Amino acid sequence: MSGSIIKKTMAIFSSGSLSLGMGHIMRTLVIAEKLKNTLSIYYIRENGDEYKTGEDELNKRGYKVYTENEDTSADLLLLDSYNVTENTLQRLREKYKKLVYIDDLHKLSFYNCDIIINKNLGAENLTYNTPDNCETLLGPLYALLRDEFQKTAPAQISENIKNILITMGGTDPKNTSVKVLNIVKNTPFNFNVALSPGFSDKTKYALKKLSEENKNIILFDNPKMAELISKCDIAITAGGGTTHEIASLGVPQIMITVAENQFSPLSFGEDNGLYIYGGKENELNPNKFLSLFNSLAEDFNRRKKLSESQKNTINKNGVDLVAEKIKRLILL
Repeated sequence: MSGSIIKKTMAIFSSGSLSLGMGHIMRTLVIAEKLKNTLSIYYIRENGDEYKTGEDELNKRGYKVYTENEDTSADLLLLDSYNVTENTLQRLREKYKKLVYIDDLHKLSFYNCDIIINKNLGAENLTYNTPDNCETLLGPLYALLRDEFQKTAPAQISENIKNILITMGGTDPKNTSVKVLNIVKNTPFNFNVALSPGFSDKTKYALKKLSEENKNIILFDNPKMAELISKCDIAITAGGGTTHEIASLGVPQIMITVAENQFSPLSFGEDNGLYIYGGKENELNPNKFLSLFNSLAEDFNRRKKLSESQKNTINKNGVDLVAEKIKRLILL
């Protein structure tokens, strides 16, 4: 009688909250879903009640979640957090056999890891100071797209547009979607607004009120995002992980930054003809933003060029490359 095969274990350190957003959770989930049949996987979150939002989402997906003060062990740790220093990496490297770090900031003087992942536009041009055996997976070749986006056909670019997507990701703590809708709501288009379980009651109430007052504002509660995006002609979005998802379907985007770390990749994307930068959420100029939006809506050729640039840049199968690298590392 043969014994059962014991799976290797991967711990994922990642948190989500109303203020932090759900980006760290969602992109690690993409990797976890690819590896869950091969590895035993659990999550670790930061201490504090505010991070229950992310924990609740992970529990719904079937993942066990521990807090960082609980004693855990695993064959590999996948780390996705902004609260990381050189000392953090050294401490984790000593505790876990293998360490993989998803990095957006490129701010440390030394990255003591086995693999670094930075999927941002322009990241392929960065140099990381690492141990000799560290593998760097940089740029949109390693885009972390959910399965639904891998399987959905790109959007068709129409000369006459009708549907505009408004999405600010898993949370919208600064009510950016409300600010944008108040600027564009009187234009002759339908505004499809993606709501998420991570939205606060205050934000949901404000959006519901706008929808009741304007027939062209339609709310979609926790929609199938790939399906919703593919039916839209333009997207207005915050500069988080959603931008790669929209780009993979070739929908022209106007980006609004809601965090400082988003500016560099969005600036690179605008300079290389992928996106249009709409400004910082706390500095939006209504007249300027409306002019920018109308200009794109009226320019069929520009929208086609943006669409093609996006589709040619984002690798829909990037997560498969990442998952294979992690699998190889943990099985060494």
